[in-house]
Amino acid sequence: MGTSTNAARGGMRTDSRHAAIERAVRTQLARELHDRVAQTLTGMLVDVENFKSQQVGWDDVIKEMETVQTSTRQVLSSLRHLLHDLRGEEQGSETFVDALGTLIARFEEKTTISTKLDVRPGWPAVLTPPASLNLYRIVEEALANVRMHSGAHTVRIVLESCAEDEIALIVKDDGRGVDTDVSRPVGLGTVGMKERALILGGQLQIESEAGAGTTVHAVFPKVHVVPPRDVDSIRELVIQGA
Repeated sequence: MGTSTNAARGGMRTDSRHAAIERAVRTQLARELHDRVAQTLTGMLVDVENFKSQQVGWDDVIKEMETVQTSTRQVLSSLRHLLHDLRGEEQGSETFVDALGTLIARFEEKTTISTKLDVRPGWPAVLTPPASLNLYRIVEEALANVRMHSGAHTVRIVLESCAEDEIALIVKDDGRGVDTDVSRPVGLGTVGMKERALILGGQLQIESEAGAGTTVHAVFPKVHVVPPRDVDSIRELVIQGA
């Protein structure tokens, strides 16, 4: 009797762990599909709708088709990367800052919104793979919101060491601002950004005022985003610059 009860309890604990793992995988998959695929497809739909309302010539049609083709390739590439990640396969050696540079160049080309990247002294040269991925997705989502909702002319992205043991990521635009009322339903993109910050032990806030633009401000403990061997050297740089 006792052996059967213990076995049953052990089976229940195993089932509970499996259920928790499945929930975590579903949540991660939903986040990745939204950030890597849904945002690009939504942007493509917005571009096509805008294009349909314009008086254009054949050259403009060709240019628009090239844009759609590029976006389609981006979706396919994102799906391939997602499959690689789910399989646990290694990706390229591009640094986080380099990846942001590519993202910004693509964003400027699509939107003509001037976007500047400010990497300040003390920002770590190397991030852990989870940190690189989640910080990149936060910036990507923030830029997608700028593109679709802000009406901004300029964006500034700041990467800085804000304290001895913390780093900060800031994305600020000069757009029309958004409604940040806590009673307002929160979109999946905003939820995803905050979840990604929490995964890294950080916090993310969105500040906005009508006519004064929007600022996404996230702070992370270095211990959760920097490989252990690099934490001490970064701390020394911050102390020297203080």
